[in-house]
Amino acid sequence: MRARTLPGFVETALYLALGLVATVAPTLPLSPGGALMPPDLAYCLTIAWVVRRPARLPFPAILAVGLLGDLLLARPVGLGALGLLVLAEAFRHRAHLFWSAPFPLEWLAAAGAFAALLAAEHLALSLVLAEPPGLALSLRSLGATAVAYPLVVLGLVWVAGLRAPSLRDGGHHMARS
Repeated sequence: MRARTLPGFVETALYLALGLVATVAPTLPLSPGGALMPPDLAYCLTIAWVVRRPARLPFPAILAVGLLGDLLLARPVGLGALGLLVLAEAFRHRAHLFWSAPFPLEWLAAAGAFAALLAAEHLALSLVLAEPPGLALSLRSLGATAVAYPLVVLGLVWVAGLRAPSLRDGGHHMARS
């Protein structure tokens, strides 16, 4: 089955709109007392998107979503955006590896990359003598984000038709269109 393609500017606008929603969503209360940790939906959205359309998600759009997250979620400005950009580019250049692989492999890679992102942010904050989040908080964030990733992928497939192209259907060419 061939993936449905939207015009590039429509895909970018859709990503930015969903990125805004994904960034604002964690600011909403999840439960009385706030015991639940919200997932990083912007991370899930970005990684899922670049795996499915590596050539169709522009660098400035990812930067905008990352910076918006840093500003709205009171994170060190630029640190989260930099991590998001680095991982998006890493997944962009390896997207073709996931097209014919079972989905759990992509899911595991996304969760592992998010764990590396959290560790890198912790290290960066420690180096500048800022107080990094505690290990328990980071593990809860990792767990929530790992659980959310397949749901975000499912939503992208249903809402925007962003399926991972198949290599036998000319997926490599399709991803560049």
